[in-house]
Order: sequence, then structure tokens, then C-alpha cells
Amino acid sequence: MLQITPMPVVNAETPARGELTSPTGVRTFPRLRDFGNYLLQVGSVSYFFVGGLGISIFAPLLCLTLGRSRATQVGRRAISSLFRGYVAWLQWVGLFRIRFEGCDLLKDLSGVIVTPNHPSLLDAVYLMSLVPRPICIMRAGLKNNPCLSGAAGLAGFITNDRGASLIRQCQTKLAAGDNLLIFPEGTRTVAGARGVNTFKSGFALTAVLTGAPIQTVLIERNGSYLSKGVGLFSVAQIPIDIVIRPGEVFHALPGESARDLAARMEAYFRTQLVSTGDSVRLRN
Repeated sequence: MLQITPMPVVNAETPARGELTSPTGVRTFPRLRDFGNYLLQVGSVSYFFVGGLGISIFAPLLCLTLGRSRATQVGRRAISSLFRGYVAWLQWVGLFRIRFEGCDLLKDLSGVIVTPNHPSLLDAVYLMSLVPRPICIMRAGLKNNPCLSGAAGLAGFITNDRGASLIRQCQTKLAAGDNLLIFPEGTRTVAGARGVNTFKSGFALTAVLTGAPIQTVLIERNGSYLSKGVGLFSVAQIPIDIVIRPGEVFHALPGESARDLAARMEAYFRTQLVSTGDSVRLRN
């Protein structure tokens, strides 16, 4: 097991005169001595989205030749393998240092709602490389993204715009042993939030109606690259440290409403995490 090292403070230095920065303080153009890392950073992010576009092109052919059910099974395994490879690549080239602390238990989940905080764009990738049979509940707008829609459709992801049918689909997936990956914040954590954004209650309603356990996951992140409002091509302070660890398991209490369950879990995340704008980290 890798040991956690202190997470460095990033973006703390004042940019040199003439350097371009974003409103969040992230440099939007690299210094000459950082240019090699920047090219690697842009190339790695571009590789992810180009790969997603390739899956979108390939997915209809896979469904046509194998049939929808079989294609979904094959597609899920392929996407999980690709995500594991991508996470390994990010670490091998030195862009990220990703630590999965105590996460072996996540590999055995079945019929569980997995609820991480959401500090950066690639959080779903990290977890889908680890959690078996993951079904991501995704924002409806992403189904129109050509780089993401193919993989999402192939893996049987569910969009959050389906009203009552969303709950029925979630119930069916959980009963089949799939694990629902849901970000209770609904979007990435905004700078200045008290650890997390205000939680939505849709995930909690699913838990109340199905009785499924909720496995929380705590994600720490240094730097603001890929956080809310920071562009893909902003300059990252390399390496980017990510630490992922399981949190407490929650169950809906007898008679507890979805709103109350969501509020109880939001309070838990706020006691565990602090957001400084530049980072999201554990309070202890």
C-alpha cells in the first residue's frame, strides 16, 4: 500500500509579471521551462476525449453484431479496462499521483449506491476503474457530448432527466447487482464551498425506496486543475495528487425522508472535508 505523503500547496506562488492567469489564479499559458509537462498534460487529456469519440463511433457496430445485452456486458468490461489503463498512464508519465487507500473493499460491492464527493472532472474515471459493474447516473446534457455519449450508452448509464422512470431503472440495476455511481453534489465542488456543494436528494430517494446501502467515498485533490470553472487547457502544477478512500456506509433510517437522508450525509461530508479553493482535503 502506498503511503500518503503531505499534499503540497499548489498555485501558491504569485505568477511572474506578464504571465496569463485565469480568474481562479490558474495559469492559462505555461512558462517555457514547464512547456514539456504542458504538452504531456494536453496530450493526455486529449487522448481521453479522442478515445471516447472512438468508442462512440464503434458502439453502434458492437450493438449490431452482438446484440444490445451482450454488447453492454462487453462494453462495460472494455470501458473499465480502458479506464484502469488511463489511470495507470496518468501515473506512469508523472502527471498524477493517485492513491487508493483502503479501497480493496470497493472491489466486492454489489447492489450498492456509491456516493463520492466531486472535486474534479476525472472522479468518475478513477472510481469506474475500481468499482465492479458500475452504472453512472450522469447529467442529461452529457448524452449530447460525442466524446462521452457512446461509452455512456454502451455501458448502460442512466441520465438524470427521466423522472419516475429514473428511480425504477435504479431499482432494477441494484436488484441485478449493479452498483450505482452517483455524485450527490450534482456537479463539481465549487471554490469556496464548505467541503462540498449542497447535496441533491435524488440519490437518497433511491436509497429510501430500495433499502440499498450507500457507500461514501472521500476524494482529496491538490491544485485546481480540472475543478469547477478551470479549463482543460489551463496549466496544471505537476504532479497532481489524488487520494481516494472509502468513507462510512449509510442506510436510510426507518421513516427518514430522502431530504433528511441527503442532509445527514451532506453534514457527514462537511465534517470530513475542507475546500480551500486550491485543494480539497481531509480535515484531520
